[in-house]
Amino acid sequence: MKQWILSALAAALVLSTSAAQAGSPKDAQAFVDKVASDVLAIIKTDDSKEAKLQKMEGIFSNAVDIPYVGKFVLARHWRAATPEQQKAYLDAYQPFVIKNYAGKLTKYSGQNYKLKNPREANGEYVVTMEIVDPGNPSVFVDYTLRDADASYKIIDIAVEGVSLRATQRSEFNSIVNSKGLDYLIGALQKQAAKKV
Repeated sequence: MKQWILSALAAALVLSTSAAQAGSPKDAQAFVDKVASDVLAIIKTDDSKEAKLQKMEGIFSNAVDIPYVGKFVLARHWRAATPEQQKAYLDAYQPFVIKNYAGKLTKYSGQNYKLKNPREANGEYVVTMEIVDPGNPSVFVDYTLRDADASYKIIDIAVEGVSLRATQRSEFNSIVNSKGLDYLIGALQKQAAKKV
């Protein structure tokens, strides 16, 4: 259950269309706080799971830099792919990511969070979230954001120091090396088609 909670709060930050003036670590933290508050408000409504999921999916697709992350996790295989494979991969990756994270949000069970230590690193912004779960140790999640059109885009989430983007990159690399890019594309399509 704790893993679902982590995933839910980790995903919360990529689910907002709210704009913020980009340009400083404090602004990045304010953006993170606004996004988390907005998403938790959706989760706490009496809407059906399906209705919540639909709202999450809609705002998720506009707030995270899915093409950037998708290309990053494919790594060298992106450059080796044909234009047709690149398009098919990104077309499969977006619904896979959206459904994966938005679906986990519906399992949120009421933990609280604190934001701290906003900072700039290598031209990007990092904001740390402490997830407070009474009766359990706090969990720390780092969000990496970049400037995008006077707002921000989430490009990575690290739970207790483990980057989800880097983990996915390792998994995808292993699949493509052993079974090929077309197999990965098919697997992403199947995962995205599954009911949450």
